[in-house]
Amino acid sequence: MTGGTLMASGGPSVAAGPRTFAAPLRAVDRIEVHGEGPGRRFALFKTVNPEDPYMAGHFPGLTLLPAVFVLEGLRQAVTTLAGADEPLNLLEVRSGRWLAPMQGGDEIRLDVTAAPDGPGRWKVTADGTRQDGTPVAAVKVTLGDRDAVLAAAPPAGEAPPAPAAGPGPDYTGILDLLPVRHPMLMVDRVEGLDPGRRITVAKAVSGSEPCYQGMPDGLPLSRYMYPRSLMLESFGQASVLLWLSTGTAEGVPVAAAFRDCRFFGEVRPGAVLRHESHIDRLMADNVFVSGRTWDGDRCVMTVGALIGSSRPRARVDRTATAGI
Repeated sequence: MTGGTLMASGGPSVAAGPRTFAAPLRAVDRIEVHGEGPGRRFALFKTVNPEDPYMAGHFPGLTLLPAVFVLEGLRQAVTTLAGADEPLNLLEVRSGRWLAPMQGGDEIRLDVTAAPDGPGRWKVTADGTRQDGTPVAAVKVTLGDRDAVLAAAPPAGEAPPAPAAGPGPDYTGILDLLPVRHPMLMVDRVEGLDPGRRITVAKAVSGSEPCYQGMPDGLPLSRYMYPRSLMLESFGQASVLLWLSTGTAEGVPVAAAFRDCRFFGEVRPGAVLRHESHIDRLMADNVFVSGRTWDGDRCVMTVGALIGSSRPRARVDRTATAGI
């Protein structure tokens, strides 16, 4: 697939069908296409559904749409409109800001512009609102076809990180600390922790994960590429563990922003991802982290900045104040 005009394939609505590439959930309910041209303006809609795959494990008792699933929605929508045989994938998250919680039952609307950015590449910008008009997201990403994915060159001259000094929590300790559960729990082992400074974490990619369920036999290996939205979520969970080691995080930890995140190569079932995250700055109820992710000796993701915010539960759970 090469860069070119995005086409409305099969009309403005996304129809349900068999899953033909790895994805955490169907992240688009419908698409409304606006205008023609070499790029495309459209709106995508997604209702936050507690029954969707992964959602039961994301803040049990408080259904919130993970920020990274907004990125997944953009990937799926542009892949659909491009009429692509192979799915597009994230090449870069140039910036992403999450402005308000997206809770179970909310319908999220993303107003999107996608424009060609060279062979097999699209620059995508999106602004999201809830059904009550509240802004929830502002995102700029670059998507690419498989040729663009394989052409992305990782940083040169760096070796995988040595584990951070000192032991971290064991698996039961991870469960005590993180407000996520299976299948959304994406930290398997803390390999080392320097509290308040650096953490190294392992995440095994299993073919039994929900992102691979429902895929028919006979698909090419490329369709089993591990979703990059889940890689970023796993890195975020590692960073929350590091943040919690400072004793400054209270309330519900949520992603507030991403910046300059880049992806390289393909990750498939059987891989063991190793995240290295370090704190760049602590400020009141916010943390600024950066880091890298490795698959063996290959760097597969760099995170320029992830900003986490700790918010009182009442600010993210509107049902708790509905009767007040």
